[in-house]
Amino acid sequence: MKLLKESARISLKLLKIMLPISILVKVGSNFGIIDFLSKALTPLMGIMGLSGEMGIVWATALITNIYGGILVLLTMAQNNVFTVAEITIVASIMLFAHSLPVELKVISETGAKPWKILCIRISCAVISGVCLNLLFKFFNIYQETAVFKFTLKESNPGIISWILGELKKYTTIFVIIFVLLALMEGLKKIGIIDWINKKFSPVMSFMGIDPGLSLTCIVGLTMGVSYGSGLIIKETREGDYSKRDLFLVAVFISLCHALIEDTLLMIPLGAKMIGIFWGRIFFAAIFTIGFNKILPKNKKKK
Repeated sequence: MKLLKESARISLKLLKIMLPISILVKVGSNFGIIDFLSKALTPLMGIMGLSGEMGIVWATALITNIYGGILVLLTMAQNNVFTVAEITIVASIMLFAHSLPVELKVISETGAKPWKILCIRISCAVISGVCLNLLFKFFNIYQETAVFKFTLKESNPGIISWILGELKKYTTIFVIIFVLLALMEGLKKIGIIDWINKKFSPVMSFMGIDPGLSLTCIVGLTMGVSYGSGLIIKETREGDYSKRDLFLVAVFISLCHALIEDTLLMIPLGAKMIGIFWGRIFFAAIFTIGFNKILPKNKKKK
């Protein structure tokens, strides 16, 4: 009963955060915000070795989610030919920066300023895109034509379909939060949490993050920001951590989350692991370590 109440409390908090944002995104999408953003992104696409048309792919992912971006990409592929390099680059930048309206609001609950995380995610996406483009051109690799191994059915844009989709999403979030809380309780009782913190302590310390936040990082890496947000918020709010530690966690998780699901989504498109997996971990670690070096030391939050 206690777990159900706690799960309901966290889920309700997330609902209050995510539902208004989802409604605004739906309305904004219908009024052309994605088209406007795609035009603004055109110059950035060029420096990453992508055509201006790819801006609509990234813009869709930024405002809606990765699935939306993939759907647009697959639609474009019906009349265009893309190289493996191009697919790897666009997949990588989508993974670094997507679902921004919802994820920025959720991650702000850790205390991080949304505009800072926004700048970090966009900057990291562009830097990684430029680096991958230079790397692929210098070694003349992945220039073959990409072959997509799956297709997505275009979803019904109707309001009823959207409402049903939102209900399914929030039900899934509640179930995941309940399972995670139950798992956490069990792991704490048998000492696994302490073992995890101890084992990951060197990695966390290397990036400047309190080792006690190891499990929070693991949840973000595996579950993602949206689905793992309940536990992430709970742990960061209840622990005795400094604002500095929480900011570093927000940076790392924002740049590198849902590694398994996202990687499996992009591989069938022809994207290479160097960008969609290893590149995410590398740049997330570099940015986190960089902020650890430049941020002043702070006292504990409590």
